[in-house]
Amino acid sequence: MKRQCLVALFVMTFAPLVNGQIGLPSAIGGKAKSEAAAPAPEAANPRAETEAQLAEARRQQEAEQLETGATPPPGPQGLPITDRKRLFDRLVVAYSERLKLLDDLDRLGKSPPETSNQQALLAEFAGPPPYSALRVDALRDTHDATGERLRSLAAAERALEAQKLGLVDAQKRGAEALRLADDKLARAQGQDEKEKQRLNRELTALRLQLAEAELANIVIAVDRVRLEAKALQALATEMQRLLARVVPEQRLSKEEFEQQQAQLLGSLGKVAAEMDRLVSDNSRRTAERERLAKLVGSAGAGPDAGRRLQLLDERMDTDRVQLMTLSWLQTLLQAVGDAWAQRYVALRSQDSTTRQAVITSLSTTRDELLSRKQLVHELQQAARLAVREQELRLSDTFLDEAASADESARLDTLKQRLLAYQRVDLAAAGLERQLDRWLQDFGFQGKTASVDNWQLGAMQIAKRLRAIWDFEMFAVEESTVVDGKTVAVSYGVTVGKSIGALLLFVFGYWLFSLLSARLQRVMVGRFKVNEQLASVIRRWAMISLAVILVIFILNLARIPLTVFAFLGGALAIGVGFGTQTIIKNVISGIIILFERKIRVGDIIALGGMTGHVTAVDLRASTVRGFDGVEALVPNSSFLENQVVNWTYSNPRIRREIRIGVAYGSPVQQAAEIVAGCAKDHGQVLRDPAPEVFFEDFADSALLLVLVFWVELGPTLVSRRVDSDLRYAMEKRLGAAGIPIPFPQRDVHLNVSQPLSVRLTPAPDTGR
Repeated sequence: MKRQCLVALFVMTFAPLVNGQIGLPSAIGGKAKSEAAAPAPEAANPRAETEAQLAEARRQQEAEQLETGATPPPGPQGLPITDRKRLFDRLVVAYSERLKLLDDLDRLGKSPPETSNQQALLAEFAGPPPYSALRVDALRDTHDATGERLRSLAAAERALEAQKLGLVDAQKRGAEALRLADDKLARAQGQDEKEKQRLNRELTALRLQLAEAELANIVIAVDRVRLEAKALQALATEMQRLLARVVPEQRLSKEEFEQQQAQLLGSLGKVAAEMDRLVSDNSRRTAERERLAKLVGSAGAGPDAGRRLQLLDERMDTDRVQLMTLSWLQTLLQAVGDAWAQRYVALRSQDSTTRQAVITSLSTTRDELLSRKQLVHELQQAARLAVREQELRLSDTFLDEAASADESARLDTLKQRLLAYQRVDLAAAGLERQLDRWLQDFGFQGKTASVDNWQLGAMQIAKRLRAIWDFEMFAVEESTVVDGKTVAVSYGVTVGKSIGALLLFVFGYWLFSLLSARLQRVMVGRFKVNEQLASVIRRWAMISLAVILVIFILNLARIPLTVFAFLGGALAIGVGFGTQTIIKNVISGIIILFERKIRVGDIIALGGMTGHVTAVDLRASTVRGFDGVEALVPNSSFLENQVVNWTYSNPRIRREIRIGVAYGSPVQQAAEIVAGCAKDHGQVLRDPAPEVFFEDFADSALLLVLVFWVELGPTLVSRRVDSDLRYAMEKRLGAAGIPIPFPQRDVHLNVSQPLSVRLTPAPDTGR
């Protein structure tokens, strides 16, 4: 029963893992199976194929709409129809989006990366220097915009790759669900059950089709993003080379400087006019507020007056915020005018002192701008939070019409505050970008940090560690077939993921070891399981949990187990022959552990060696001989050779000692003395009692045999018991005067006749 429970536990533990990880779906339905076995050729016209799929989806959508024109019946039968309609609608959207993506791909493949305005701007720098500083600024703006677009495309590609991973998993789950639906449909009994399973199978197939369509769209979108990024990267590289050539040769003419100053004066005039309008509106709202305040204080005032007063206070606060931001904007425009004046001076002068003074002035302006910009950023965040809270308040469905109108007006007021802060923030960002450019043109490298600046050092160290942590050691690719095309998904394995996985494995293994030790103690103490069997269960539990932990960590690191399929096959071929003996010993160990023919503590005799079994492991067992020497015996030896287990069913063994007494000795007395020696020994069993037998008349002695029983154990040595008994018998027989003879023979001479003596002549030696 215990063996059956262990086998069942093992199967229950590993069966889900094998089903979920190794048996990944290789095909989708009958059509997909053929595609997986032999990849289908590329479609000659992807757009035509997509248009056909879209037309079929729309046809099914229209048929579903005609079928569900009436009110769907209540109950479970109405649910699949609703789901089918939703899936058809999403399929139409997916195929329409694919057509748009294909058009974008075609357009990007035919059109140049730069626009007509960008081409004209690049053509302006084809001539000899000097170059207009304003046009150089325009080129810089275009280059920065291209860089922002490249960063946006990179972020979009990362997002699409992450989305592709999810859709690949959804496609696999859909394929698995479709196989299960096919099995359920094949096993369905009865018309109702078959119809139910048929509808379920159709819905499952539609979900799988939708997942494949969305996955195909993601693949095309990734291609489009990569194509656009490739073209823009070439354009950005060309602009970078052009900037490196024209920036040192830029000049700011007097006419351009005056033109720029005139534009700034016009902007300042607009800001001043806007401030005057706000002051006038605020004065009007102040008078209105005084009137409403008196009305609210009167006895006949209704709730509408209070709400109008509160809304008016919000608008007046917004006016004050707008006046404050316009004042800041005015200051920024003045700073921009001063910065342009400093730039004009620096570009027209080659004096180092003058340039240093310009750099100092511009850097001071930049520092003041950064402090003001931080304040504006914090106020902007607070205003954005207030807008969000008001939007949530406005979404309350229990508001009446009047209250909803007031809340909407309050939301518009809060949005105006946010726009005012955003306006100043954009102006400050533009000035900061210009100041950074000009300072770099004039040779300003920024404030140098001292060596003792521990914060800078810590930031640099953290940056390097972050780079090491995010370093991608290798990438694992997994492919799937969608619409006849092979979609490859890449899973990057970084140093951080590897370290995290290793730490997780160490922690998990440590935790499992504690739990398995606790399990072993509970089995031995509470359930009275044999210590050896409990140790075996603990080992197998640790192996099972370690395998589960490894699979979990691989899934966490997005490393599919199919990656190790080739490695497993190669190892099976190379290692299979070399591990025959090990596998044989392991299997033999499992048989011994479950049959329990050989246990720890048994005394066995195998191959001329006798000793105690001290350990039984999976591959080999440890036997300690009576001489203290330990031997590792392969477990297969216990099954292939004859083994004598002295303590298999009973640890008691019978011992015999033979002793001879001289002829003429009192045999009965000698037997009683020998039996008394055995009875007096502490390790000789009383039951069965020792016995002495008169065995034989030997050549030189009367032979007695002592038969006694001892119980074998780790502390008992049978040879020592035999030795003790022989000492005692020799002593007691000697004290009783009973000799122990030695081998002897009697020689008898016949002296009745004289002995004859003959002389033999010596041989002739030739001397």
